[in-house]
This record gives sequence, structure tokens and C-alpha cells, in this order.
Amino acid sequence: MAGVGTLHKGFSIEYAWAQVGLAVDRRQAGAYYIGAAEGGEPPGRWWGPGAQALGFRDGQEIERKPYDMVFGERVHPVDGTRLGRRRTAADRLAEDLYARMLQAEPHATAQRKRELRDQAAREARQSPPYFDLTFSLGKSTSLFHASLGENARRAHEDGDVEGEAFWAGEIAAMDEMIYAANEAALAFFQAEAGYTRLGSHAARVNGRETGEWREADLAVASWYQHTSRDGDPQLHLHNQILHAARTQADGKWRAPDSYRYGEHVGAAAQVLLAVLESRMTRRWGLEWVRRPDGYGFEIKGIGQELMEEFSSRRKTISAHVAEAARRYEREHGRAPSQTMLNRMAQRANLATRAGKEHGAFDIAQLHAGWAAQLREAADPALRDQELHEVAPRVAHLGGGSAGVRRRADDDGPGGAGYAVLFRQEAERTGAQGAGPVAGEEVGLDAQRPDPVPRLVITGRTAGGRQPGPAGRVGGPVPGR
Repeated sequence: MAGVGTLHKGFSIEYAWAQVGLAVDRRQAGAYYIGAAEGGEPPGRWWGPGAQALGFRDGQEIERKPYDMVFGERVHPVDGTRLGRRRTAADRLAEDLYARMLQAEPHATAQRKRELRDQAAREARQSPPYFDLTFSLGKSTSLFHASLGENARRAHEDGDVEGEAFWAGEIAAMDEMIYAANEAALAFFQAEAGYTRLGSHAARVNGRETGEWREADLAVASWYQHTSRDGDPQLHLHNQILHAARTQADGKWRAPDSYRYGEHVGAAAQVLLAVLESRMTRRWGLEWVRRPDGYGFEIKGIGQELMEEFSSRRKTISAHVAEAARRYEREHGRAPSQTMLNRMAQRANLATRAGKEHGAFDIAQLHAGWAAQLREAADPALRDQELHEVAPRVAHLGGGSAGVRRRADDDGPGGAGYAVLFRQEAERTGAQGAGPVAGEEVGLDAQRPDPVPRLVITGRTAGGRQPGPAGRVGGPVPGR
């Protein structure tokens, strides 16, 4: 399966809420596609041992007040204790900058005030409230999901109650697969990147740093979204990793060692893609073909032309990069290197980035618009296709449900292991797989003629001292 993982500092605590629907009957997976006048994205979900330490369950729906306390005020939502260090000079500078900005724009709207607050935080070099670990799925996967949604919309408009329930069930099944795959990726990230630093890492004794790394529990707010900034079908998940983590050794909240997060983003994304591809193949019998660029696989039967029709961002960025490359060649007398092309793409991404519309959108209207876009495509070959026909054409629909269960280690929250996923056979068979454990392979489609290399998840050894990043071993916590 194709997909990508990215990581960046996050300052806005409003962005994730901009398109969340409020209708009660949209809160169940799959249900927000049909039936109610008010749509929008599903609510966020809490995840992680750090979130559990704050009183939340994995998968629990995020409510606004406790979210603001945790991510906005950085305090415990129950007892109000501070999470991490006290206010710094950067915090005070950010507040002063924000106050001056408001004086210059006394009639700023609520949205403009949020933008000014984010700007003040950046200019003051304030510590970010969170790091945004985003997983974006391949275009064929997004179109498959959009096709399921279009079938649900058509059944609802036709008054086909049975058909509506069927398609809603297929949507719900895929959504839960995506959530489960995201949890698998986060479990891997927690195991590999969940550390905080103690002591001074500047001083050295006998060539070794005197500071220590200690395992820490991350708290994550996950937001599942369905569209790109240009309104195309684009499934992705924003995982807001709170920039405060609970140190397992002494229970104190400290800043996590975010400097090393980037080392594990790619591997975490591959965990998600491996689990999701396996689940989708098991339920719907999908086949996968390698992308022309070699970066992963797309669903067989969903052609490149169809994917490009709904890839507005890619087309926009590609056009900007092509123009920048031509300008570079004129100025330097040679073609840009691949590194330079990557930088051009990053600049084009930022320069052409549009803000998402605020407020919940009508998801049914969105699907109807995608279906109309396909019928009116510039490519004549695409006009013969219908969005609602895509999923039935490439999948065996109506099969037994497949699930993913998380197996937690039985040695408690301070134990050495981490949660791993294992397979559960289709409900109609009643069989249940034992699945992989730490260190074993997460299987993909072994029957594929040209399979993706198997992915190995390494676990933590039980008991004893654990190596920190770069093989450093943590000693006892100072004062204990």
C-alpha cells in the first residue's frame, strides 16, 4: 500500500476542530456519511499510556474542555496540576506579542485571533503544544473509501434502507481498520520514540554524556480526516503528540525527547500501511500493483488516470516544481539535483497551501460533487466511469468482517513491552489468529508475485535496564 508519514511542530489547537461534525448520529464510524443534515469529520480519539495517565481510555472520544486543558493550558484535566515545566520567558514573550497584535487589529475575528496567537508563538520561539505526526494514505485507498460513501449516499437518496445499511457497514469496517492500523503505528512509535531526558547532556565524563534517557508515556489526540486542502478524497490521520510525557520511572511529566522523533516516522508509517493492507485484502480480496514511481502499491483496477483526476494538490505542486526547475536550469546551466527538486517541492507545497474551510461540511454533497467531477472529467475515458462503481469493480464486497485486536503486555503500565496487533479471522469462520509478537514479522500478502518486503517490529526486552536512543543505557533516576 502507498502512503506517507510526516512530522512537524504544531501550534494551533483549533485546526483539528475546524471541520468536526456535531450531530450525535455522526459519531459512530461510517454513520457520518448518511442520514443527518449536518456532516463533518468524526470526533478525535485519545490514545496512549500518557493519555491513560490523564484519565482517558484508548479510543475515547475527545471532548473540547479537557482537550483545551491538556493541549492549551498544559494541565491535568482532573486535578489541574501542571504537565511539565513552569512558564518560561518564551511563554511570557508570546503573550506580550499576542497582546500587541490584538491592539493593532482590534476587530479581529475569532479565526484571525487564533492565527495571531499561532504567529506570536512562532515568533517567540515558544515550545510547541504538540508534534503533529500525520499519516496520509494512497490515492487508490482514498478513492475506494469515497466509492463506498457514494454508494451509501445513492442508497439513502433512493430510500433503499437495506442498501444504505449495507454500505454504511462497509464504511464502518474500513474506518475501524484505519483506526486500528493507526494505533499499531502509534504503538510502534511509543516503543521506539517514547523517551525523555534527565540530567545534563552537555557535560561528559570519560567521553560519555552524564545525562540519561528514560522511557516515557506519550499522550496522543488522533483526528481522522477525509479530504485534502483542495477538497479531493484524501484519507489521512493527524496524531497530535502532546509535548509533555509521563516519565515511567518516577511518574513526573517532562518534555519528551522530540529531537529523535524524525528517526521513526517512516517506520511507523510502514507499520500502518502493512496492517491496513492486510486487513483490506483479507476482507475484500483486493489485489495490489506497484506504483510507477516504485513507492508502494495501489489497488489494482483503480487506474493512474482516475487517481490523477482527484490529485489537485499533486498537479499544482508538480507545475510549480517544473517551472522552478526550468528557471534553475536557465540560471545555472544545468538541471537541478534530486535534492534540489525535493526542496523545490517543499517550497511549492508551502507556497500553494490553502487553508481548509472552517465549519462542518455536508459529506453527502461532497460525494455528489466528486461523482459529478468524474462524469465531467477532461479525459474522455474517465467520463464513462462512475464513482459508485469503483469499489464493486475491484473488491469482493459483502464478505465476513475482519477485525484487528490489540494485545497488551501483561506486565502493567510500567512494563517492558508494548502493544502489538494480531490477526482475527473473519467472524463467519469463528477462527482467531495468535498473531505476531514483538520481534516477529507482520505478514503482508505472501502470495503476491512481487511482495513488499516483510516488516519486522522490534520489541523491548523484559526487565532490566533498557538502551536509550543510539544505544545509551539509562541508569537510576537521580535521587532514587
